[in-house]
Amino acid sequence: MEISSFELIYKPQSPVGAADRVLQGYFLNITNLEDTQLFFRVDFVTSSVTDPDRSLFNNTVAFIDTPNQNNVPASLIGALASPSFLLSPFVTIPPNGTAKIAVLPSDPFPVAGFPANFEARGFVTLRLPPVFVFNGTFFSLQPQLPNPARVLLTPQNRATYLDQAGTINDQTQATLPTCPCGITEIEPESSIFFGFGGLSDQLSGMEQTPMPNLSETDLAMMLTALASGDADLRTLNAELKKAGVGIAVENRKT
Repeated sequence: MEISSFELIYKPQSPVGAADRVLQGYFLNITNLEDTQLFFRVDFVTSSVTDPDRSLFNNTVAFIDTPNQNNVPASLIGALASPSFLLSPFVTIPPNGTAKIAVLPSDPFPVAGFPANFEARGFVTLRLPPVFVFNGTFFSLQPQLPNPARVLLTPQNRATYLDQAGTINDQTQATLPTCPCGITEIEPESSIFFGFGGLSDQLSGMEQTPMPNLSETDLAMMLTALASGDADLRTLNAELKKAGVGIAVENRKT
């Protein structure tokens, strides 16, 4: 579903005359009102552009803050002319927890001799993707919930204003309108059952029966969610290798 618009800026406040430079980022609070942990997918959708000063490509830094982890580095995945950029990793929110996502301009920051001239706009979408379930024999992508997930959403613009010497003159934050308002329900995405014959056979046939909107990046992020459980990762990795998927999954403590 669509959450809100976004606008990232690092440029003069006015195109004419003396003006402060504005450094503006996008912040999003997501509150999980359910009694189970959920994984959310966030995308930043823009027009396809090739101007490096108007694309999200290589021009942002991102962080995900959750009740259990403080400011985990994240990234927006896409190419220069991509019309959409995927926030990686998925946003994992514990029961009744709140996560904060921050996306900020990273290039160009104030550098002597280089003018500030970056801006990018678009809208943000939130999805509740299916998750991999693997018990050593059966493979499936299953909805995270049997019903829509209830969430509270608070998107904001936060801006810092710098004078010509780089001194901070002011800071502002403004809550953006959301659609819909109040408690939002996110529909879980549908399940896909792989069944017998191994994951490799099923993945190799995906060209004949493609899964909508499922890229290798999506697959990797779903497998990351799977690794947090009790899956037989050795068998899973063997199946991925046979399928020609250049991904392996392992558990690591962070």
